[in-house]
Amino acid sequence: MSKVYLMDKTSLKQLGCELWRLRREHNLLLRQVEKRTGIPAKIIESLELGRFLQYGYYRKLVEFYGKEMHIVLE
Repeated sequence: MSKVYLMDKTSLKQLGCELWRLRREHNLLLRQVEKRTGIPAKIIESLELGRFLQYGYYRKLVEFYGKEMHIVLE
């Protein structure tokens, strides 16, 4: 996964685009991811669009896609 610094809206959108890319790589629809992760489709969509910040959901989706996410505090 790309290195992202979560400091502004641009970074949230960048992380959201990465989640969207991962979902597309796995050829999954929002409803399929919702069913498998238990995260509502509206939340997944908001995360992918960079409109919502909830680390627990990000972590769960990243793990679902078989990737790792590292948060660096500087």
